[in-house]
Amino acid sequence: MRIVVYEDGDGYRHRALIRDTDSDNQAAFGVRVDPPDLRMLDWEGAMRDLHNALVDRGLITWMDAQRGDIRGPINKAMHRRLQNLYREVDNGKLSANQDDS
Repeated sequence: MRIVVYEDGDGYRHRALIRDTDSDNQAAFGVRVDPPDLRMLDWEGAMRDLHNALVDRGLITWMDAQRGDIRGPINKAMHRRLQNLYREVDNGKLSANQDDS
């Protein structure tokens, strides 16, 4: 068995496990080995947290964003949520692929 990376019609790259004898073109029919489905994240909560962090840091205008640390608020809003999503999938609380549920 081997891992092949392919891109679907929506532009998402996936990793798929296929037989050694299969061509790379068969990747879409293999067993996906993907990160958790990001559609399961609390995007509304992430947007609220990001907005609030930008306000708290005074990052309001383009000039503010150029002078300030814009990555920090992004990381703060997303890091915990993404880690929790991985943990929930690994603990079997969620399916790795929303389509599987």
